[in-house]
Amino acid sequence: MPSYAKTLPVVMYHYISDYANTLAVPRALFDDQCRVLAENGWRGVSLAEAEAFFIHGEPLPEKSVLLTFDDGYLDNYLYALPVLRKYGHKGVMFAVSARLEEGDSPRVPLADVLEGTAPEVHEVNFPVTENALGFQVRRDVFCSRGEAQAMEASGIMAVASHSRGHLGVYGGPEFSDFVRPGHQPRTFYLTGYGRIWGMPDFTVKPGLQNRAFVPNPELVNAIKTLVPQEESAAAAFFADAGNVAALRALVDGFSEDMGRPETDAERRERMWEEIAGGKSDLEAVLGHPVRSLCWPWGKYGPEAKALACEAGFSVLFTTKKGVNRPGGSLAVHRFKGRPLDGAWLLSRTSLYARPWLGALYSKIHLRSPWKKKR
Repeated sequence: MPSYAKTLPVVMYHYISDYANTLAVPRALFDDQCRVLAENGWRGVSLAEAEAFFIHGEPLPEKSVLLTFDDGYLDNYLYALPVLRKYGHKGVMFAVSARLEEGDSPRVPLADVLEGTAPEVHEVNFPVTENALGFQVRRDVFCSRGEAQAMEASGIMAVASHSRGHLGVYGGPEFSDFVRPGHQPRTFYLTGYGRIWGMPDFTVKPGLQNRAFVPNPELVNAIKTLVPQEESAAAAFFADAGNVAALRALVDGFSEDMGRPETDAERRERMWEEIAGGKSDLEAVLGHPVRSLCWPWGKYGPEAKALACEAGFSVLFTTKKGVNRPGGSLAVHRFKGRPLDGAWLLSRTSLYARPWLGALYSKIHLRSPWKKKR
């Protein structure tokens, strides 16, 4: 009699890259992790198999695991895909649809990627560069439309949604400084306003969990008029103490009317654009319905969850540790893939495949901050 999985462990990766980062697993370690899983009888299942398990409770073999990759980086195509093929695993990349780059053909042919003969792409391996002003900035390379299509065509890596923009929102009127040119080590830090030089540096919170603070449009326009919006000119502006004093005086003049909380209607519209917009964007690229959504930063509220279901998502992935029993489609738990060897991943996967032990371990080690350094 075959043995079936009582729960499906789900691993959360981001970068498969040798560039040091808290969210990166080096290529050699990722290879070792996938090898050890395969040698011990584990198989990375497809998204379609996982969805059937989560939605309908359809059985999976006992040693099944789902390997997921957040954000949609090009290294998922170049480096993760051939390793998955090498060891007989499948996986899913959650793409931020607005970050999919132009191009309907892969920059590196799929055949070369699958054979492991793809050339090195400098920008993938060295994403932090010094800009013209001497600041260190992170400029990650994302998959293009063509690469997303190629991954799906391979039958190895599916593509699902990670929202349209992975955007935050302003949390309130409090601030201590202004947005000015400087080092930028993160990729996802913007709101729907983009980057406005001279803007008060309001706290940014996860957009699908929080009500947005809407700055006074007159304040925003006045800042854009006073502060040059070209980066080098903005840097020169901030180098003059008199300019900074003038900006401070301008903002102080709005101290009694900095802005307001967004209305319920505005909140729904903004969240709908992020959730349903990301779904429709991907469906246009892939040519088929997209049923799975991974929450940006793993953070969401009741309204966002209801909107996701209304938009047609059937499986919702979180960043919370835990076990995943059949039929539990609206809060899929994941654990973070770490830059450790295959023995470590095998131990964690085996733990989360055991319902009671995995649940107990998750409660003991519960910790899920939303801010991630990129």
